[in-house]
Amino acid sequence: MRIRAILYVPALVLLSLALGVFAQPLRSLGATKASAENQSVSGKIASVGDAEFTVAVANDKDKQHTQNVEFFVDDKTRVEGKLAVGANALVEYRSDSGRNIAVHIVVTPAAGASFMSKPAIHVD
Repeated sequence: MRIRAILYVPALVLLSLALGVFAQPLRSLGATKASAENQSVSGKIASVGDAEFTVAVANDKDKQHTQNVEFFVDDKTRVEGKLAVGANALVEYRSDSGRNIAVHIVVTPAAGASFMSKPAIHVD
């Protein structure tokens, strides 16, 4: 009987510790997953710079008022079309340290825009 008690008590203690460790949530995994989710907006391109551009996005409630949203382009950004002021753009982006980093951009020319206009940025 004493031998069983000597074997069962340490086994129960180890089992309790193991269950306690595995019961804790993985905080770093949850934070990474939340920050990795992409968002998207669409609107007219208001300005284009060397490594950034601005899109005028219409408010959901009042379509007459727009909000300018700035996006940064990096070497991982995929661009379909040519970034030019006045063109329509659908931008998929991620937030990184308070900056909107464009992940994928689909640009369509504005109605009546000339296809000969010079693009400010072209990323292949």
